[in-house]
Amino acid sequence: MQRFSSDGSPRESLSDALGTTDVAINRYRLTPGEGLPSGLHAHLDQEEVFVVLAGTVTFETLSAPIVVDAGEAVRFAPGEYQTGTNAGESPAVVLAIGAPKGSEAVRVPLDCPDCGHRGLSPAWDGELLLACPECDGEHRTRGCPACARSEMEVASGENDGETVVVCPDCGAERSEPQWA
Repeated sequence: MQRFSSDGSPRESLSDALGTTDVAINRYRLTPGEGLPSGLHAHLDQEEVFVVLAGTVTFETLSAPIVVDAGEAVRFAPGEYQTGTNAGESPAVVLAIGAPKGSEAVRVPLDCPDCGHRGLSPAWDGELLLACPECDGEHRTRGCPACARSEMEVASGENDGETVVVCPDCGAERSEPQWA
C-alpha cells in the first residue's frame, strides 16, 4: 500500500505519489481569484471529475457556469470544454481525477486561422503553439497587450458558446487571439 502525504504546495500530483497507472489525480489549492491551469480546454480522451474539498469553485463551460461548493463534485465527459476558478473569498481545495491517465488529446475552443477548424491542440516546442488537427497548421499567438505575459488563456465569453482570450495575470481580454 502506498500513502500520500501533502506538502502544502498549490498543485500536488497524487498519481505520482501513489504510483497510479490508469488514473490521474491532482490536488489544487486555489487562492481567491486563482484558476486551475490551462484555461478553457477539453480532453478528447479523458473523463474528468472535480471534487471540491474546501471553498467554492466556479467551472466555466461553453454553455453555463457551474458553481460547486465544498463536499460537491462535477463530472466532465471527454470532449467537454471546462475550466475552474476560485470565485470565493477564501482558499479552495480541489481534487481533480481523470481517466485514462496521460491524456494528450487536448483542445482549446479556437478556430484555425488557415482552415477555420474549431478545436486547436496546444503543443510545446520551447514555447506554446496551437496546432490544427485538420490542416496541420501551427500557429503562435501574440501575448498580452497590457502586460509582459507571453501566453494568454481561452475563457468563455458572455454569450453561450462564445470564447475570449484572457491574460491570467492582469485580466486583459481580447475577443479573439492575435496571431504572431
